[in-house]
Order: sequence, then C-alpha cells, then structure tokens
Amino acid sequence: MHKVGIIGASGYTGYELIKILSKHKGVKLSAINSESCNGMKVNEVYDDYKGNEIFTNYTIDEINKMGLDVMFLALPHTESMNIVPKLKAKVIDLSADYRFEDKSKYEAAYGIKHTDLKRKSVYGLPELFADSIKKAKLIGNPGCYATGMILASLPIMKKAESIVFDCKSGWSGAGKSSKYAKDSSLLEENIIAYNLTKHRHRYEVEQFIKAKIAFTPHVISPFRGMMITAHIFMKEKIDVEKAYASFYSKSKFVEVRKGIPDLHDVKNTNKCIIGGFEIDENRIVVIAVLDNLLKGASGQAVQNMNLMLGFNEAEGLL
Repeated sequence: MHKVGIIGASGYTGYELIKILSKHKGVKLSAINSESCNGMKVNEVYDDYKGNEIFTNYTIDEINKMGLDVMFLALPHTESMNIVPKLKAKVIDLSADYRFEDKSKYEAAYGIKHTDLKRKSVYGLPELFADSIKKAKLIGNPGCYATGMILASLPIMKKAESIVFDCKSGWSGAGKSSKYAKDSSLLEENIIAYNLTKHRHRYEVEQFIKAKIAFTPHVISPFRGMMITAHIFMKEKIDVEKAYASFYSKSKFVEVRKGIPDLHDVKNTNKCIIGGFEIDENRIVVIAVLDNLLKGASGQAVQNMNLMLGFNEAEGLL
C-alpha cells in the first residue's frame, strides 16, 4: 500500500483528490493538509462527503518523516515552487509552477520570478507523455483549458495553419475564493468573457501546439464542466475523423465520437470526449468537453499518480 498526501486539501481540486484517493485501492491517504480547516472533518466543509477524514496541518518535516510516496500540491500559483524543493516524496503539482520547461516563459506569463530554476518536471498529460510520467519524480499537472485545447487539436496540429479556441468553463475553475463562489447572482442567466487575448493557458498550450493560436475563455453558470470549440484552419484536406480515432485509439480517457458532445456526457468523470468534425472549406470545427475539476485537474493528477506508481492507469477513476 502506497502512502500519499495532499497540501491545499480544502479547495475544490483538493476535495476532488480526497474523494478519489480515499476510495483508491492502492493508496492510503495519510496527510490532508489545510491551514484554514485544520482539525475540522472534511464533511464539515463539504456536507456531501460521507467519510470521516479530518483535515491536518503537518509541517514539511513531519510529512517527510511519514515516508510518503506521492504528495499532491493543490495550492495557488507561485506557492508550490517554495515547497517542492523541501519535499522528499514524488510530487504532482496542480498549480502552474512546474508546467513550463522554459521557466522564463512561466515568469512572463505569471509575472513572478521562479525560485526553482534547476529542477526538471514532466508535463502531466498522459496522452502525450505517458512514458516520461512513469519515470518522473515531479509532475506539472496541466491546466484545465490547456488540457482541453491540446487534446482537441493534437491529432491534426501539424497540418493546421491556425486555430481559434472558444472556451467555456463552469465557475469552479475560478476557485473557492472567487467572486462567483461568493455571489452566485453574477452568473445567473449570464456568461462572462475574460482575458480576451492573453489568458495564461495560451502560453502553456503553445509549448505543444505549434500552429498559430488564439484563445478566449468564458465563465458559465454551471459549477463544473468545460467545452472547447476549436476552429482549426487547415493547410490541406484530411480524413479528420479517422485521424482522431486513430490517434486516441489506445487512450483510456479520451473518447472520439460522431455528433456533438455536451457537458452532461463528462460531468463527474475523467473523460474528454471529442466530436463535431464539421468542415467549412478549410475550417474544421472540433468540440471537446471535459470536467474541469477531474480530467482538467484532480482526476488527471490521479491518472498521473497511477502511471508513476505502476497501477492500472484507470484505477480509482472509473
């Protein structure tokens, strides 16, 4: 039995990790750190939770003495880089701190100096880097929008001239302390666009998708779920459905289907479902949907842990 822990366990992604890991057959959840909720039962904070786990607040020294195999960090951006160098366990970081191979690109996107320049990480997208993830000691778990955009365009990106991503996400992606969490009326019968041209996930995606891209995100009223509409302008004609079906034929969590998928197809799952594939001259419209808290965050983090520890990739996620 492998021992694992979470730092930042009381936020939305931390809670999703608790739900998955507490039922995972191969791991014991030994640390559930939350400064703000230390000593409280998880079900005092999330009343739908049925377990009896209690939030902890162990020091880094105490965590290191526990001999944990994997530590999940569900912290705000810029905090993980100060903690990772102190941990002895393998780390899966759900923030952006270790998503960029070139740290200068992180610094440009997030406007802060990176303090851990030498440590190497693996980008935690299993559909692209499964072999590297299996051997990794440090994973930079992808952003939710980035996951959807990469998966929506990866099979045909080499033949794409440019891609326009129109993306919509449930408000949980903004976090537990967001204005949407505090005032539900903001999104009632509403949709809000933001960061029209320079959302940080654009720079994350540009590491892997080499076609020219544009990206505008929107917040919508559902709590969870994300839709990526990719307008892919092609250099040449291809059998697009065949290309996607072939590329993802061995993927456990990416499903290619005819028709247009919607959020109901993926909520509370670790799936990304891709469909649409309508063609208008040289433009292909591809729709990808996923749960931003699972395949876009915590579910994908556990998928990465499964690969790192030698479990079946889908353990605890079906």
